[in-house]
Formats: sequence, structure tokens, C-alpha cells
Amino acid sequence: MGNFTAKNSRHDPAEIEPASNRRRTSSNTKHMYNSCTMCLCSFGIQEERIPLECINSKCARLYCSQCVKFVQMHNGTTKRFRCMYCLLEYPLQKIPEENQTLIKQLWNSMSIKYGIRYTSHLLNKQLTENNMIDLWCDIECRRRHLINLISTLERFSRWAQIHQITNDTHIMAEKLLDIATRMKENPTENMHRCQSEYKEVISMSDQNNNQESNEIGSCYIRTCEHLLGDISDTEFYRAFTNTHAKMIEWNSALASSDQFQPQVADLFTAIETDLEEQWVNHRHGIVRAKIGIIGYTCVGKSTILNRLLGIEDLANEISSPVRSIKSTYYQLQFDRKEPLKSPNNLLKTTAVTLVDIQGHDKDVPTVDNQITPGNYLDEIRKADCDIYVLVFDEKLRYEQHGWITYIEETLKRQCILVRSKIDIDFLAKYRERSGLFYGSSTVAERNYHTSAILEQLRFDNQMESHRIYLTAADFMPASSDAETLLKTLSFDMKILIDELGHLACDARNRRIHSLAVRAIARVINVCFRRGYVLNVFNYKIGAGLAAIVPFGDQLPRYLARDHIRQAFGITKDFRQYLVQFRLSIDDGCLQTSTLENCVTATMMKTRGKNGSLGAAVGGAFMAGAPFSDDIIRVAAPTAVALTGGARIALTASTAVVGVVISAAVCAWSAVNSGKHIFSYVNRLCDDLILVSNPLVTALIDINSRKDDQAS
Repeated sequence: MGNFTAKNSRHDPAEIEPASNRRRTSSNTKHMYNSCTMCLCSFGIQEERIPLECINSKCARLYCSQCVKFVQMHNGTTKRFRCMYCLLEYPLQKIPEENQTLIKQLWNSMSIKYGIRYTSHLLNKQLTENNMIDLWCDIECRRRHLINLISTLERFSRWAQIHQITNDTHIMAEKLLDIATRMKENPTENMHRCQSEYKEVISMSDQNNNQESNEIGSCYIRTCEHLLGDISDTEFYRAFTNTHAKMIEWNSALASSDQFQPQVADLFTAIETDLEEQWVNHRHGIVRAKIGIIGYTCVGKSTILNRLLGIEDLANEISSPVRSIKSTYYQLQFDRKEPLKSPNNLLKTTAVTLVDIQGHDKDVPTVDNQITPGNYLDEIRKADCDIYVLVFDEKLRYEQHGWITYIEETLKRQCILVRSKIDIDFLAKYRERSGLFYGSSTVAERNYHTSAILEQLRFDNQMESHRIYLTAADFMPASSDAETLLKTLSFDMKILIDELGHLACDARNRRIHSLAVRAIARVINVCFRRGYVLNVFNYKIGAGLAAIVPFGDQLPRYLARDHIRQAFGITKDFRQYLVQFRLSIDDGCLQTSTLENCVTATMMKTRGKNGSLGAAVGGAFMAGAPFSDDIIRVAAPTAVALTGGARIALTASTAVVGVVISAAVCAWSAVNSGKHIFSYVNRLCDDLILVSNPLVTALIDINSRKDDQAS
């Protein structure tokens, strides 16, 4: 097989919790994190996504309430919660605490994201027949958003857990439709009643009576966020059915017994099977390339998206809302019925999903490129598209250049630039050159001037590093001249579609890679890292007793690490499985020695040479540092093969002189060993995620070549 490296892959395992996910609340405060330390899911205002903060003030790691509840259920009343990163063992029955400041920030960002300020203005103003159309448009826009979410989620309707939220959303959408219908039928009579009913439908009181949760739009926000979370989860469930089944099986076992069942080999076998199935005909459209449309508000993003979807009538329920003010409150997904074709090979087609990403307000700058909630870079990241189309209607601003850099250099995605509303500039230049209105000129006159005007427009909009596509996909032309122009001239729309078709195939493969690595990371984090691999308390006792002799606690540490590797199923057969793919990783990334012989790396972390246990003990004592894996490896294999009595004798024989150790020292050794063991679990999990990155690349390459040969 060929060599596969993680270095050039789209998603480095370090990106599983990227540095960009961290944020500072201020220049003098600690880091905050935007996703759960355990399951990697983003935080939100839903009950299961509420962020809980480690009680260690120096840690600031955050967990979602769902993960904390799972740990509580598994711990029962006897085990203590332990932070995965700072390793603090909590007092009994103590858990991470809600960060009310962060929760309030989440609600504030949601209020901005969903345009609640404008809706509140409409609900609190005195309506007249002249301005009630604004309220009707707001109601209809929000209803169309709900319809889109329902449509997206119902593609995965076989998953029972989405049934109730889908029904609730249908009910809300029907109520909004009823209000909008009555407003149109009899505006004068129903005006104020509809205004009151609209407020009630989208602002139902929260059972917890949180002030933020009871404000205007709170129910609408909670419903939409719940649906968006379910859509994200079901993409994983549907695309990786075997891997998901394993996660459910192992989670059930962790919740019902102390037996640790997850095996790394089983996980990688499941992901290999799932990847093979991505190229089976009946499953080929499950993972689609995602093309996101971004830009400032009111620049024509939704209009471009509707044209790419092939929609001719905006009354169509599946169209993206279009209006003169902000019309998109979160990313809306639309499956293109016809797959995109590669212009180089028309038989090569790719199913795509177009994503209408909420527009950014020009008056709200992306401050210092920080990835924070409410920041546009964060919206771009969370949309998780494979190709981004940046739509703009005037010269690119410095801020927009920052978006391009972020997409291409940080996210490692393609960014296509589209200049919209070019018909306005075209008609202005036509009048300048000909002295005529376009609609009143002859065909010959139009043909004479068109090529020169297009050349001038391309020159005015050129950019050295990117091609800019000129479009004018306006469903509602601003004038009769524009209407006449758009009947005969489509500018670069066809070329744009061809370019997207060319990029979509590779984008789909990269998306499969991205989702597969995330699926592996989620299972490792939830089932392996979060699972209780061994009874740490027992090993702490062993380490405390072993501390009667100098450095005797290292043997229980080694035995614990060996137990962890055995529990994970990291066997000789598993290592040979990895070796066959000739995987490569970035230099010095592995945090343990467990997998170093399974992959190729130019340089590993600096490691000490193996020597006698006596020499190692002396070196460690002089340095005042704990043993490395290499040090304990000298004596521990012998200890593993001995009886319990012989192990005690071996431990005692390592002491040069008799030492009286106080109970306090034994207790310190026990705690220190427990932290070391838990740290080792974390480091080993990180290594497994790291190695999975080039492995997924290898499996996708194998399946892609098979598919090309078959076609």
C-alpha cells in the first residue's frame, strides 16, 4: 500500500479541539472553550448543551451537561468526578458548575444571531396598514426557516429521538402560517391580535423561569438550536451507522457494568466498513459536498443560492428567504436535486448541499479575527462547509480579506469569490457609452457595447490571487432595463456552476475524511477517554503501598499503563493492522511510545536511553523528576511475569537502604500516581486520534481508486 501522512490532510487531529475554539473573555481572564472537553460538541442554550465549568479556577475546561450527567450516572454515589485535563478529583457529589456569565453570553449572541431586536421592535410598535407588511414578512421568514429545518432533519427520520422535536416544530410552523394567513385576509381586524399571538408563539415561557429564556423569541431560538444540533448529530448517525452502533453498544455497557468493552480494533474495523459503504450506489448521496454562501447582509447571497438550486419561483417552499433586510438567521441547508457535473468528465457527478449562512452586519466588525460566539468567523467555522462562496456587491473590504485568509489558511477550504448585482454596474456603463437606456436600444447596439463593458467590469473587479465571477441573479429586477438585460445575459453563472462541479468531487472526499475523523474522535472521547478504563482508586492504593520503598510507586504505574493498553485492545495484531498502511505523522507528535513502531515519523520526542533500573533510579533521584516509560520498562516486564509475592520481593530489592516513609508521603504518592494514570489515558487517546487521521486518508484513497476503476 502507499504511504499516507497526516501532515497534508485536511483535518489535523490537533484540530479536533483547535486553538481557534479557545477564546478569552477579556485580556486579563482565563481561556474559555466553545466545545465540550469530552464529546467535542458545541455548547448551546439547550439543556443538554449548557456549559459546566471545572471548579478549578486555573483550569477553565468546560463540559456539556449531557456528559456530566453520564459520568454522574456511572459514578453512582461512591465515585468522584475527575476533570480530564487538570486531573482535579472533586469532592464527593460535587460536579462542574454552570457558568451563568457564559450562559448569558450565549443567550445574548443567540438574540443577535436570530434578529430578535428587529422582531421585538415590530412587536412593540403601533401597527398600521402601511407598516404591517413588515411584521408579515418577519413571520413568513421565520416560518420558512422552520420548514427548512424540518425538511433537513426528516431526511434522517428513521432516528426515533428526533420525532418529538419535529412534531413541536410542525406545530409552531402551522401556528405561524395561520397568523400570516389571517393577517393577509383581514389586516385591519386581525392586526393587533396577530401581533400578540406571534409574540406568544415564539416566546413561550421556559419551565426554569430563567429571565433570558422568557424573553421575546426564546422559544423560537430554543427550537431552532435543538433542531440544528439534531441535524449535526444525525449526519454522523446516518453516514457512519456501524461506528454509531458501536458507540451505543459501548455506552450501554459502561452505564450498566464495570466491565470495559470498547476495543480500538473494533472501532477501526467499523469505520473501515462505513467508509467502504460511502461508495455504494444507494448510499452515495448520504455524505454530500457542502457549499456555503457567505457575505454581508443584503448583498444577494440567498438569491445566488436559489439560482444555484435551479429555483425560478421564490414562492417555492424550498427556496431560501429573500428580502431587503436580514433574511437568514442561521445556516439553512438545501439539497440540490441535480448533482453537479465535472466539466472535465460529465460522467463524474457529485451530490451537493448548498448552505445559506447568515449574513454579517457591516457595522459589526470581526474584531482582531477572534473566533468567539456571535463573531462571523465563528459562524463560518460552525457552518462546516467544504467550499465557501463569498458574495459581495462592492469592492472587498479589509475584513472580507480576513475571511478569505481564515477559510483558506485556517480551515483549509476553497473560497470562491462572486461579485453580485453586476447588472447595476453594467447598465450604468451602458448608458455612459451609448447614451441610451438598455431597454430602448436595438439588438445590434447592445451587441456592439456588451463585450467592451464586460471587459471593463472584469478589470474593475479583478483580484491577483483569485478569479472573481460576475453574477446578476436577481429575482426581482430593479428596473425594466434590468429585466430585459437578465433575459439575455447570465454573466458568469454557468461558469460558476462548472467550477463548483469541478471542485465538488474532491470536496466530498475531504468531507468524508473530516466526518470520519470526527466520528473516531467522538467515540474515543465518549467511550474510551470518558469510560472508566480501570479502577484508578485501586492503583492509587497500590502506588501508596509501593511508596514504602524509593520510587516503588513506578511499578503500579507501569502495570496501570499496561492494563490500559490491554483494555483498549492495543495488541500485536492491532499494531500490524496499522503497519500495513505505511502511515506517516508530523514529527514528534506522539505523546506515548505505544504506537511509535506503527507509523513513520522523521523525529520522535526526545527519549532517554534504556539502562539498568539502578542507574535510572539514581538519575531520576538526582534530577528530582518522575520516571519515563523507558525507565520503568527495564524492570516491569519481569514484574508482570512474577507471582504476587515475587513482585513484592522485586520491589523491595530495588531499595538500597531502608527508608521509613510517613503516611503523608504514601498518600502523596497515591494521588500523584492516580494523576499520572489518568494523564496517560488522555495522552494515549490523543495518539489514537492522531493516527486515525492518516488511516482515514488511506482508506478513502483505496475506496476512491476502486470506484474509479469500476467506472
